[in-house]
Amino acid sequence: MATHELLYGGYTGREAQIYSWFHQIPKEAPAIFALIMFALLGLINLAITFKTRAWFMLTIAFTALLEVIGYACRILMLHRPAYDPYVIMQATLIISPIFLALVDYSATGKLMRMAHGGGRLHPAWVARGFFASDLLCLAVQGAGAGLSSSEKAGNLNSAKALLIIGLILQLVFFTCFTILTLYINLKRKYGLRGVKAFHPIFFCLYSTITLMYIRSIFRLIEFAGGWFGYVATHESYFYCFDFLMVFLCFVIFTVFHFGFYLKKAQASLLDSAPQQEQVAIDGANPAFNANKSAAMPAAVTSVPIQVQAV
Repeated sequence: MATHELLYGGYTGREAQIYSWFHQIPKEAPAIFALIMFALLGLINLAITFKTRAWFMLTIAFTALLEVIGYACRILMLHRPAYDPYVIMQATLIISPIFLALVDYSATGKLMRMAHGGGRLHPAWVARGFFASDLLCLAVQGAGAGLSSSEKAGNLNSAKALLIIGLILQLVFFTCFTILTLYINLKRKYGLRGVKAFHPIFFCLYSTITLMYIRSIFRLIEFAGGWFGYVATHESYFYCFDFLMVFLCFVIFTVFHFGFYLKKAQASLLDSAPQQEQVAIDGANPAFNANKSAAMPAAVTSVPIQVQAV
């Protein structure tokens, strides 16, 4: 009886199988709610992205898809517990929030290209450096998530170590990125300090970074406590410090969509510095210069363009 209690929590049948995977019996309603919320926010964000043509924001919709898949597998595990849906659930719910950081990295790179003073930091290399760091965290945590479904104690210990290493690396890179964002925001040579048009952008950056910090620290505590630890076996902590943090990131990325606010901020900079080159929000980087239109002959600029209705 003691062995049965340890492995199956005293449950029998399908509930015993569920307990053998989760070491608890998860509730279905919160998972359904999470699935619906991420699907809805993903679709809204996708529509805004197409409207603003800020293609780097497609990462949000992709992350939403991964979250939907993860919670769908969590629901499936409550009806048909099996190896495959458990692996997919673990992989998607553990690693998908990493992609949210890519959005902040891209936005900060665009802010650096907009800045008046420029600086020694090259925007392209800064963005590539943080992209590489995110891919490293993704690879390490992905490997850990894959091993987490193993029944061998050695593999479970390796999975725990990899996940903890990946989360520590993620926190280190988050810290470096936060310092860089503060530097760009407050340093006068970038010309962004005190400009109201940039306030929503920096609010979005700081708030999402903070939420991802909290989520990563929670996951670090969870994995440090072990697969059968108190935090890991009480899903209320998961929904408070994982689902809620990621969900709030989605809400902020949708309400303060970079596609809208980067364009507004860019227009504000162009008004104050007409000679500044425009930074494409969609990454195409067209050669736009306010002085070029002023230098064109009036006969050329005044010719109306006929658009044929389709």
